[in-house]
Amino acid sequence: MSTSVRFLVDGFNVYHAIREVERRQGHDCHWLDIRGLCASALQLIGPQAHLGEVHYFSALAHHLERSKPGTVGRHQQYLEALRATGVVIHLGAFKPKDIRYRSETCRVQLRRHEEKETDVAIAAMVIESALADECPAVCVVSGDTDLVPAFRTVQRVRPSTRLYSLFPPYRANRAFRPHVDGDFKVAPTRLRDTLLPDPVVDSEGRPITKPTAW
Repeated sequence: MSTSVRFLVDGFNVYHAIREVERRQGHDCHWLDIRGLCASALQLIGPQAHLGEVHYFSALAHHLERSKPGTVGRHQQYLEALRATGVVIHLGAFKPKDIRYRSETCRVQLRRHEEKETDVAIAAMVIESALADECPAVCVVSGDTDLVPAFRTVQRVRPSTRLYSLFPPYRANRAFRPHVDGDFKVAPTRLRDTLLPDPVVDSEGRPITKPTAW
């Protein structure tokens, strides 16, 4: 019996893996074909698995525009390319956080920006997917252990749902193992070999090109 697998992709976890592959092996994989990457994992899940919906979770780093102009534009261009391939995009937000340090001689206040909503959005989608009758299997592409409680919840409320984890390069985590039916690693070379065409052509015939800085 054929099994539809819904993939939930942690965009920033994948992004940090891409940066690590670039640092260690010199391969630029920014123009990664997310849908193609998920499809390539189906053979690991089983011969009856087929690709269901692919959801991609990320956030736009507007706070970096001053120091790294074009960051948001490149990211938006990439998201448009992913949409053209059928990937469903979910955007969270970066929120500022002030950090204060104090000593006897000085006071320092720093502002950092933290990605918000993404982990919770993925966890909510894990549970929502498990409760949907048309979604018998879910695969999370991430190594973030903040998602483990969502797996535990699915095991408790809908144990018939098949759960899988697909780890981006250098992001494998054994904490997932007791809570999934299978966990798999993406080899660094898989990213290199799974890139979008340049350009990607959307449903209206509009070309979406890879950013020149990539």
